[in-house]
Amino acid sequence: MEQAIVRRLRPGTLDLYRAAARRAGRSLEAELRALIEGNAPLPEKDSARLLALSDAALAMTPPDGPGGTSDSTLLIRWDRDTDGGRSVDDGWPNDAGR
Repeated sequence: MEQAIVRRLRPGTLDLYRAAARRAGRSLEAELRALIEGNAPLPEKDSARLLALSDAALAMTPPDGPGGTSDSTLLIRWDRDTDGGRSVDDGWPNDAGR
């Protein structure tokens, strides 16, 4: 368990936190703990690891072209033009009941 001592607070500062703690129904210590833990800085990110994750995700994305696209505009246009694929003969028996 970690601890910290804070010195040289402006007069009245702790009174404000005591009042806030009372309103929240907790102790001054619990109020200060919630304040410190709730406002802790985010840990630093490892940029090399994030770049590797991004590259791995991009490698799983299909390339532009027939059968796959990374731009959803073409898929949306096809869906609208073909009534969701219902007006296209895809070679399968009638599957309108799906």
